[in-house]
Amino acid sequence: MSKKTRLILYMIILLLLLVACNQPQEEPTQPPMDIEVTLDIVEETEAPLQPTDTEVPPTEEDPTLQPPPTEDPSLNLPEERLPLLSPGTKITLREVIMLDNSVGWGVAFAGGGFGHVLKTEDGGITWGDITPPEPLNAGSSWFYPVVNFSDTHHGYVTYPGSDLVWSTADGGLSWRPTRLTYTTMGGALITSFGEDHAWLFQFLDAGMQKVYTALYFTSDGGESWEMLLDPTTGGEHSIQGFDKTGADFYDQSNGILTRFFRGVTPFVNLDLTRDSGSTWQPLEVNPPQSAPDAFDSCACGFYDPDFLGNENMTVKLECQCFLEGGSFTKNYLYSSTDGGENWVIQSIPEGQLNKISASTYYVIGREIYKSTDAGENWDMVKNVNWDGKFSFTDENTALGIAYDPDSDVFALIKTTDGCNSFQIIEPKLIAPLTTR
Repeated sequence: MSKKTRLILYMIILLLLLVACNQPQEEPTQPPMDIEVTLDIVEETEAPLQPTDTEVPPTEEDPTLQPPPTEDPSLNLPEERLPLLSPGTKITLREVIMLDNSVGWGVAFAGGGFGHVLKTEDGGITWGDITPPEPLNAGSSWFYPVVNFSDTHHGYVTYPGSDLVWSTADGGLSWRPTRLTYTTMGGALITSFGEDHAWLFQFLDAGMQKVYTALYFTSDGGESWEMLLDPTTGGEHSIQGFDKTGADFYDQSNGILTRFFRGVTPFVNLDLTRDSGSTWQPLEVNPPQSAPDAFDSCACGFYDPDFLGNENMTVKLECQCFLEGGSFTKNYLYSSTDGGENWVIQSIPEGQLNKISASTYYVIGREIYKSTDAGENWDMVKNVNWDGKFSFTDENTALGIAYDPDSDVFALIKTTDGCNSFQIIEPKLIAPLTTR
């Protein structure tokens, strides 16, 4: 192409551009935005995928957006329910159990006699009300709920003076009620194994060393409950006598039950079940060799059952012994590796027993002790002037309640250095974490 021809073409292009610039422009429908564009250049090693007709699976819905389950109308529950606490309400926690380093539950009071079930998701700093919609009982002035969570999602709650048990599978966001055969009169005990199996010991009446107990079992996370033991029926061996202090199952069939015998019988024993609680067999145990007359002269009972499986189990024996002008308490750790046929008995300090691992234990009393060899030896960690009950998440970290009986004051406290020091936490109540 000649220089003259190229010049003519350039002039034509320039003329067309000038004409285009003078044309009216459409107004933008949205204001312009400064967008930084980043190009990700990927070397293509395979042929690009071609679209297919495969159906995209539905996205799992956020459980927090789900409405609460509709109550069974056949239950015919009254309209008036336990109220939820408003954010900012001053609360007094009486019990806390941590399920991991962040999530835990507690029982708190905020004036009146109604115990509320609360939940924390930040290690105890803030708490939200997850109290089930239990109908108000005008005949009762004190409601202390019995609570059990097997993990951060699955839990159970029952109240005194009620024939209901509540279950949740979403951490208390919603609750499902089930009506029981009897009404709880003297409290209850709930223990669980996994997310589906739980046992409810319902205490109905007491007198003459009898604590009449109905035992229920669920294998579907609380959707239905089967009554295994009815106090109105007989049996070769009954657990109807004395106070039940704890129960533990290492699978859905094998469990252990502990009781306090009040010092009125020399027969202080454990109870075992091999059929999920339908029947119980007494397991005779001997008193400690260092206190052979403890069962005759002291008020003794077993506590803190830990059924580890493979016939391994531990329980704590606590004996309140009385002398002229005073009394004293002695605690012992019973350990067995053969299902209770033989026991290793060790004297341990007085207080709440906390098993952190197979070898690391704490005892929380006015003197706090730690053992790193499964209770054989104990080192004193600290002296305190309050009574405490703690929930450990690891060897060094625990959240607990400190109680001063002289001033009748409760405080929420936390340790992060193995009970060498404690921090008082002022719990803050946030919006409820349950849906009504």
